[in-house]
Amino acid sequence: MHQQLQWIVTIMGSLAVTVLSVRALSMWIKQEYAAAATTLVAAAVITAGVFFPGFVTSLAEEALAAFTGAGVEEPEDKPSPGPTAEPSGPDVPWTPLLAGLGGIIALALLAGIAAGLRARHRRRMLERQRRAELEARHDRVRDAYAAFTTDILAVLDRPALNDVGTPETERLILALDAARDARTAPNTTDYAARVIALEIAWKAADQHARKAGINYLAPAERRAVQQARHLLTTALDDAGNTHERHAAYLKAINLIGTIITVPHEAVAAVEAATRRALPKK
Repeated sequence: MHQQLQWIVTIMGSLAVTVLSVRALSMWIKQEYAAAATTLVAAAVITAGVFFPGFVTSLAEEALAAFTGAGVEEPEDKPSPGPTAEPSGPDVPWTPLLAGLGGIIALALLAGIAAGLRARHRRRMLERQRRAELEARHDRVRDAYAAFTTDILAVLDRPALNDVGTPETERLILALDAARDARTAPNTTDYAARVIALEIAWKAADQHARKAGINYLAPAERRAVQQARHLLTTALDDAGNTHERHAAYLKAINLIGTIITVPHEAVAAVEAATRRALPKK
């Protein structure tokens, strides 16, 4: 009966220690260190009380004796009526000891799992942060190029940036496509390489287009671009005459189309800006 009761207490204690350990692990992952430490102390107390009751009892008796000043009375020796049996050695409580050792190993394993989960969580947070930074850098280049393609005056000032026959611009377009495809892929390392290549390509293409300006065009084309730019300035002037703005817009669009390819986004932006100058049908 005593052995059965001991097994029940051991099993219940083991379950309590396991539940507290798992709860402490959850708190540790959430970085609730104070609560996790308190829970682990509670688990340690239960472990000591269940698996080492003799040690706890002796500590309690010593504490009580020190507090009350009373000692523990030694029982009087009584003569044994029969022959004295030979001592068989100390009775070692192997079951509680093994259970306690198992509890300690379980706590160590849980601590290792907690450390691994925290490191994994930290790596995921750093990965998300790195991904967000890469996407922001990608967006800056993409937005800068989109702003160029919707500004017809910028296209006239830097036509090489819209000319895929220019090697720098061709590399920029290819880098834009590659970065766009890599953005949807889970490989952050490849995406980072594509974003870096895009930034380099954008800087090279933009600098080349600014440096070249319209000087790489033929003399007649340069004059036509300059004339078209003047006409567009008139068309985009809200203070101008309605009929003059409309005429300048039509003439500029026809003139530009014979020289360079203008992005449809830029044409749409000009049409939207000058819509009020167009005669109502």
